[in-house]
Amino acid sequence: MADLMIGAALWNVKQTGLDKLPAVREKLADLVCYREGVNAHLIASIAEAQRSASGLLMPHQSLLYAGREHACANLPQMMHIARELCGGQICVMPNAASFAAPGAREWLEKFYTLNDNWLAEDRRKLLAFARDLLNSDYAGHHLTFVQFAQAPHFNHLNAVYNAFDFSGPLEFVKKAAGLSDRVGGKAD
Repeated sequence: MADLMIGAALWNVKQTGLDKLPAVREKLADLVCYREGVNAHLIASIAEAQRSASGLLMPHQSLLYAGREHACANLPQMMHIARELCGGQICVMPNAASFAAPGAREWLEKFYTLNDNWLAEDRRKLLAFARDLLNSDYAGHHLTFVQFAQAPHFNHLNAVYNAFDFSGPLEFVKKAAGLSDRVGGKAD
């Protein structure tokens, strides 16, 4: 999904020439950071694989759950950024039937063709693709599925909490702060 959003947004800003603007590049970089964050968690969870209770090798659970949380929690914002980069074109683009209709076809080809590289039909296809990806019933269904069908947000966070090994950070702060061994003991 991240690669599709990056590709649709980047093709759109390239065809309009806005890809050279720093503010546009910043938004594209946000999409890239999202994509790379998801990918980094996946790769790290495989590289740091651990044995399950039954002795099978499995992805590192804390890294895997943290990546899933990152992907699910940030998807709405990333879709919004991709929508911003595509602009209002995705909601006003005429459908394919309009581009094929005599009378309308000539006008649409004239006004949607930018140059020899970006003909009206390619622009229509790109913007229709972006609309379907970001602004359609499918896009809304996909977003809702990612956010709720697997589990609600608090369940993702609970899985991260349960899978994380807190002993390292606790020991690190215990040593750095010079805490006594009593702090790790059982309360009365």
